[in-house]
Order: sequence, then structure tokens, then C-alpha cells
Amino acid sequence: MQHLILLRHSKAVRHHEAPDDLSRGLTARGRREAGEAGAAIAALGLTPSAGLISPSLRTRETWKLASAAMPWQPKAIVSEGLYSAGPEDIWDLAEATGAEGVIVVGHNPGLGELVAHLIQQSHARSKGALALMEHLPTSGFAAFELTGETFEAPGPNLLGWGRLRED
Repeated sequence: MQHLILLRHSKAVRHHEAPDDLSRGLTARGRREAGEAGAAIAALGLTPSAGLISPSLRTRETWKLASAAMPWQPKAIVSEGLYSAGPEDIWDLAEATGAEGVIVVGHNPGLGELVAHLIQQSHARSKGALALMEHLPTSGFAAFELTGETFEAPGPNLLGWGRLRED
């Protein structure tokens, strides 16, 4: 895997507004921000060939709207294992796609923990990098160029990010 983009799902309806957590869809704000995130990812100039998506409604909707803003169409792969995955599990699932570039659409805390881990490995210390290490908000993403093939490999490069705070 050469590039990894980690995108947290967009703003979802509250728990009491859906029959269960997997059925929580996006709010109007979430739908707007998913498209904005997709456009920002496209602007980075990366063209990952696979999208690895959690099975929840909010992640599938985020993927649909974000990928529609991209000039290429990565292959969508829904992965049951992403729903409650920790950082190493997310890494392993992305690696298992066999794609050179992967966009993962998932959930905190696992996704945010993986972002923080990769930023720490990269030694990036910009204001944006430090904010992402602290918290990955809804519709937030981080894009990395990977220099190693293992979870603990030093030197990933933080190529870009989007949405650093929640409103």
C-alpha cells in the first residue's frame, strides 16, 4: 500500500433517531460535508483504487457522496470488520485489499487512533497534524504516503488533511 486516506464518516443523526447504531444515516450537514470531503481528497491529486467502508449506513452514505466528488471511481469494498476495528485491525484490513492506494471510511475511536499513530510515526508537528492527533472530527480525513509495509514502519508522510474541528 503506497497511499492511505483515513476518512471519518460525516455527521450522523442522533442515536434515538434510528432503530440501531448501524442504521444511523447522515444529517443534511453530514451530506454536505461528505461531498466537501470528497472534493478536498480529490484536490490532493491522489487516486486510490479501493474504498474500504464500514457497513454502517452513515459510512456508506459518506462514501457515496464523497466518492461522487472524485474524478475517478475507486472500487468500493464493504468490510464488516471495520465497524468496531482498532487501529491495527484497520491497517490490516486496508493492506488486505492489495490496492496501492486505499481510502478507509470508518469510525472513531479506531480511525482517530490510527491517524494519531501515523502522524506520530511521521514526526509531523504542524498545527494541523497536532490537531488531528488530538481528535479526528466527523468528515475529517488524513492522507498519508507510506514508506513501509508494517504498522510500526517509521516515516509515513502526512500529505494533507481536512476538517480539523467540529462546529
